[in-house]
Amino acid sequence: MRSLFELFLAICLLRKGPQDVPASPVLLRLTLLSYGISGVLIPLLDVDLSTALLLTVLDIALLTGLTYGALTLRHYRARLMQTLTALLGTGALLQLLALPLLFLLEQEVAGAGGTGWLGLPWLGLFIWGIVVTAHIFRQALSTSLGVGMLYSLAYVLLYWTLSGWLQPVS
Repeated sequence: MRSLFELFLAICLLRKGPQDVPASPVLLRLTLLSYGISGVLIPLLDVDLSTALLLTVLDIALLTGLTYGALTLRHYRARLMQTLTALLGTGALLQLLALPLLFLLEQEVAGAGGTGWLGLPWLGLFIWGIVVTAHIFRQALSTSLGVGMLYSLAYVLLYWTLSGWLQPVS
């Protein structure tokens, strides 16, 4: 388990890529479960359980669909398992890092009515997540970081748009 943590941390630090992830259906399921659990915890700070589950399913479907489509277009579909495992594993790790920040940020907003210093580390972690996703797409698609960034930003913007339709206006 420690070696998996170290692998996903190395990918988050841009030292390794999806090609370094074992092509294992068991590992893919494990990272999917981890990503799903950590992915439900974050929206639970703002919405009910059914909405949090729906948002997590949407997130996983978009990430899987975009990855499958991009790899298919570039004729690298054989890389799907490793790429998804890398995306889900690093995503779970980053979500777990973000969870305490978001919890404290929620408390700060509720108490003071504004976002203080905690907004900055959260923004940094959010941007780093986009960079990590771009790095994984760059490696998986054998392309430039700019193209990887386009895929990463497309995923984020599409998720924001669709999730906005599913969440109640507060």
